[in-house]
Amino acid sequence: MLKLNMVGRGASHSKEKETLDIPDYYHNQSQSKVLCNHLPDLATSDNSSRSSIVRSDDIKPNQANPAICWLLRILCAVMFAGHGWMCWNEQMPLHALLQNEPLMAGIVKKIFIMDWKDWLALKVSDNIDTAIRVQAWLFFFFATASLAPARNWLLRFIFLLGTANLVFLAWLKYFDSGAGVGHFLEHSSQFCLPLIVYLMVFGKGWRFPVRLIAGIAIALTFVGHGLFAIDLPSETLWLNHPRPGNFTEMTMLCLGIENENTAGVILLAAGILDIVAAILLFTTGKLRVASLGYMAIWGLLTALARPWSYFDPAFATETMNRWLPEALYRVPHFGLPLCLLLALPRRRTKV
Repeated sequence: MLKLNMVGRGASHSKEKETLDIPDYYHNQSQSKVLCNHLPDLATSDNSSRSSIVRSDDIKPNQANPAICWLLRILCAVMFAGHGWMCWNEQMPLHALLQNEPLMAGIVKKIFIMDWKDWLALKVSDNIDTAIRVQAWLFFFFATASLAPARNWLLRFIFLLGTANLVFLAWLKYFDSGAGVGHFLEHSSQFCLPLIVYLMVFGKGWRFPVRLIAGIAIALTFVGHGLFAIDLPSETLWLNHPRPGNFTEMTMLCLGIENENTAGVILLAAGILDIVAAILLFTTGKLRVASLGYMAIWGLLTALARPWSYFDPAFATETMNRWLPEALYRVPHFGLPLCLLLALPRRRTKV
């Protein structure tokens, strides 16, 4: 029997000790609980298969949510600045939409009550160029607002408008390319980034829904890129993913390869790895870490491939003005995997 001394409380100032008898059963139960709390420590010290047992409190929740939030803000600002720079250089396929007669002739006649020839007589091309420049300033404004520390209704509207704007831009590029749906999917990490920042700033931080959206966005980006790298042409338009010529060209320029077949084999392997990494992203443990590490490194290399491949020292200003913005707006391709990697739970180091 276990005896426990209790101090009696009474009206008098004298303290009387009472002794309560507690059955050994409860004492044994408390001992077994203490022993159970130490079982994972014993298991982890063992070299057997029981070393995989980890106490739930040994996993330290990531405390870098503010740092990750600001990292995402910076990535968002750089991405918007890159898109603004592209639009300032008139590299926005708005002409492909507004000067497409089969698509726009009926709309122009119904809304503006004019024939297609009259529409073209209005110098639509010049007006489209002006609209693209306005879009450039809008992207620059989004880039500045992404770094604003405020949390008001205007900033909410800016992030949501930026998301919608990037979705429209991704659709424009997909429409202009005439390729499969992978061309739209590979922009997922770009148009989802402002939404992710919005949910972090005005939501509850780096929670599961935000991590899920980030994971799906980057997975779709790598799947879309992988489909083109593998080279999957098809007569069905939305399944048509032929390898772009600039993929082969950049591979040859970056690696100093002169044989197109060798470059094609490298791209085939890279495309397969892209899709495998997108699948492994939704696993756990070391496979997920390896997937995120590959995505962060490969995303950085592919973003830098364009200015690296086409840089000409004799025309440094012109080539950087043309190709550097293409690297800037691709920062989510490696930035999102990096944020997911930094947000993974860490083990406590025991002293």
